[in-house]
Amino acid sequence: MPEQRRGRLNPFLRKPLHVILEEDCQRQPTNSGDFDGARAPSVGDDDADGEGGIELPQRQRADGEHEEELSLEYREDHDRTSPLEQQHSSQTQQRHRQHAHLPLPPRHLTLFDLVSIGVGGTIGSGIFVLNGLIAHQYAGPATFISWIISGVAALLSGCCYAELSGRIPSAGSSYAYAFVALGELPAFVTAGMLTLEFLLSGSAVARSWGDKVVEWMRVELNVSEKALRFLEPGYGINPAACLVSIVTTALVLAGVKESKRVTDLVTWVKVLLVSGMTIGGYILFDPSNFKPFVPPEYGASGVLRGAISSFFGYLGFDAVCCVAGEAINAERNLPLSIMITLAIVTTLYVLAAIALVGMQSYEDISPESPFPEAFKANGVEWAAQLTAFGEIVTLPVVVLISVVIQPRLQYALASDGLLPQMFGEIDATGNPRKGALFAGVLMTLFATFIPFSDLDDFVSAGILVAFTVTNCSLVIMRRQSPESNPNLLPKLLALFNLFSFLTCITASHGLHLPIGWVFAVFLGLVSIILARKMAIQCPPTSSFGNSTDKAIQLFGDRQYFSTPLIPYLPCLGMTANFFLISQLSFFGIGLLLIYALVAVLLYFLYGAHHSVGRNAGWEQQYSSIDEKEPHHDHPTAEETGDRDHSSVHDGVMT
Repeated sequence: MPEQRRGRLNPFLRKPLHVILEEDCQRQPTNSGDFDGARAPSVGDDDADGEGGIELPQRQRADGEHEEELSLEYREDHDRTSPLEQQHSSQTQQRHRQHAHLPLPPRHLTLFDLVSIGVGGTIGSGIFVLNGLIAHQYAGPATFISWIISGVAALLSGCCYAELSGRIPSAGSSYAYAFVALGELPAFVTAGMLTLEFLLSGSAVARSWGDKVVEWMRVELNVSEKALRFLEPGYGINPAACLVSIVTTALVLAGVKESKRVTDLVTWVKVLLVSGMTIGGYILFDPSNFKPFVPPEYGASGVLRGAISSFFGYLGFDAVCCVAGEAINAERNLPLSIMITLAIVTTLYVLAAIALVGMQSYEDISPESPFPEAFKANGVEWAAQLTAFGEIVTLPVVVLISVVIQPRLQYALASDGLLPQMFGEIDATGNPRKGALFAGVLMTLFATFIPFSDLDDFVSAGILVAFTVTNCSLVIMRRQSPESNPNLLPKLLALFNLFSFLTCITASHGLHLPIGWVFAVFLGLVSIILARKMAIQCPPTSSFGNSTDKAIQLFGDRQYFSTPLIPYLPCLGMTANFFLISQLSFFGIGLLLIYALVAVLLYFLYGAHHSVGRNAGWEQQYSSIDEKEPHHDHPTAEETGDRDHSSVHDGVMT
């Protein structure tokens, strides 16, 4: 992707792909054993080689020869400025060189660690609460069909995340993908949406955990109301949520290896708990509870409504993409971890749904505490207490993962100059302590004082927008406009998003009117035609994102996951996301629009003025690959016969 002119405000300035790949080459991979005891320098640490330690790689400042590559146009602009403006420009570039020297955390997360983050961040209230809610109110014994439908919908976006995470191995998830494919401003707004997923969603889980603790103490332990007054002081204050937020933040601040070990441990304890209560359900299974399979009062529409509700139980699988910069063998392990996470989560959801409805009639299932109440109804009191206690013990891992992930997003923004430099500083273990402290304090305040009952739709809509941005980014990177019409692909993609959204809104809220069916069918047909035009008139790129020769060289002969059926599969993912958004309250959608406008304002007030790409230029901030010392032992294009290793073919690996 060509370098944009520096110094001029361009909110759609895109980050060159080879810059991210060069950062990837500079990172030092470590295995878990080496990393646990390693010492690495923090910002300002002059001694990079502590005894027995590892050195955190740093972004390289371009040398004098590289500075000569400044365009003639840019130099002429600089010469025409006044001495005062030149002094300000010099100070600005110096400030951005400081961003370029932010250390890069080493790669230490194994495939097992990534799957633990994905599974631990995804399985939360979905399996403990949503199963009962869907069975009791929407789908009855067909609840597991709802989970399968929503799992397929999640897989549509999951495939896009899988490919992009392997090819763009940088912290920031959808933010990083949008920066390369769409530009700086869309990426900044997308980062705001991800903040809803990690920071606010984590706060909501912490608050939910606080409510569950109080209820568990009241019901299971028979604690008196007087004793519970401390945990329920009123005025919307939740002390238990405050406690779990503080503890998880302290754990993250203690170090990377501590939080990683706890995440791994608690995640798989949770999986064992879910497996145990599912097996218990099959032991108590009564086939008569599956009649009727689809209750007539719910019908097929109830199963679909259950699928809409159950989809939100899949949110969180993309958390692994935010730690892409710390993943070992990222091009292989990140796509694998996403697919394994979705497979494990879907399997657990489906089997648990069958077990729940099998041991209790859907009419009697509790929407709030389904498994404990079902075990009680079957006279297995100890299983009920164990299940309730297990949920209390394992749910905080979702909060912990949120505190781990949010600072990585802030780190990515700070590295690009869009947040203050302090968010990009990491300590001797590769831990962004200042960013973690900031995120932990905000999460604690939100969880303690803000009831989230009216904000759930707002948060969910933001997450779905981030999913949609990822789908769009993959289409941009895999398809290209024809030479005769260089802007055709972005125009078609924008129109598809518009008509797809209008189709879903009409289908969700206008079908009770005769004219609503007409509009829904018309808008849907236009969406299909636009997707078809993208497939026919916008050919595949010759290489991923039409990479430069430098990026192709950096890709080497590595194998990457490749999403099939481009652009159809991402377009289906966008439509699924829009349909889910259309089910949310207009208050939540309106609040999201206001939030997005605030993000745009913050970008122009701070980000646009401190952006590394705009102020210093990517080429002046990062050194090109040192061809004399190849990284990671990947052969160059010349060594492999000048073939394009990033060429895209529909399949699993290319």
